[in-house]
Amino acid sequence: MAKRTVSIYDIAKLAGVSTATVSNVLNNKGSYSEKTKELVLKIAHEQGYVANFAAKSLREASTKTVAIITPDVSNDFFSNLVLQVEGHLREAGYSSYICNTANDPERESSYVFDLLSKQVDGIVFIGGTARVPIEARVDVPVVHIDHTGRSGVRREVFVGNDLPRLSYDMTATLFGHGCKQVALASVSASLYRTAEHDQAAGYYNYLQDHGIRLDKNLVLEGPYRQTSLVEAEQLVTECLESGYAFDGVVALGDRVALGVANALKKHGVDVGREVRVIGMDDSIYSRISTPAISTVNRHTSEMAERGVQALLALLRGEELNESTIVIGHEVIERATTLGA
Repeated sequence: MAKRTVSIYDIAKLAGVSTATVSNVLNNKGSYSEKTKELVLKIAHEQGYVANFAAKSLREASTKTVAIITPDVSNDFFSNLVLQVEGHLREAGYSSYICNTANDPERESSYVFDLLSKQVDGIVFIGGTARVPIEARVDVPVVHIDHTGRSGVRREVFVGNDLPRLSYDMTATLFGHGCKQVALASVSASLYRTAEHDQAAGYYNYLQDHGIRLDKNLVLEGPYRQTSLVEAEQLVTECLESGYAFDGVVALGDRVALGVANALKKHGVDVGREVRVIGMDDSIYSRISTPAISTVNRHTSEMAERGVQALLALLRGEELNESTIVIGHEVIERATTLGA
């Protein structure tokens, strides 16, 4: 015979308090003494009480759940953001669905459709550029963190760095050390190149601003069909073996920079002296490699916190003063540019 579900009426009877008091304690609202709180929670635990979240969601028009969608959970930068966003949401009383799209737009659209059918309160996109249209009649707030694909909903906020400015500063750092021929290495150019946003734009803008001729042979872009470290190493190897010379590399990602450094070392190049390399994200790859890789700190903690703050504000029905929140960045130089 199935065990009867314990209700708040049962808890109230055992605790000798009203059902309203039990409800307030379990939902952390209203007024009650600490002694009453301890008693109610103790009885609820002993009786194996499980809240009926489905009924509560219908009453409050909220499921207290948020979808977090990212293109590559193995990416250190994305996974760090996912971890921080999930933590902030949990502190605010929200559970999260974490979905990895594997850079597949169809898979991303499928996730969005499924999650909306589960009545998530909001969606956070982390990384990538895929545009996932959401029907206008679905009034769900969406926050994009380091993600440029629009969803077309009424409440939509973008949080991230000024990526063209970031890659401009990376390029300036190398030329500032006396580099004359600087290559660009990217294994995800198609993911980060849109009409509205181009992660590599700063590289081209710097060359143009300083009257430096662009050598297309030094634009090393991969299709992102394998890990960025391996693909970057192959791109640089092919460039070196084809006889093209360069003394600096702007790598759009620390794993890309590590692949670049590996290829250079295998060809006997002194990384940091003969060829200077700079990556981005300030990930663990930049810190544990030998030599240590110069990079850009993109302030992921602030990015995650501001993104969650914006989402929570939208969930409260507040109007935000800005639809785009720009987070600053900081160039961090290590051995691959300092030559130490």
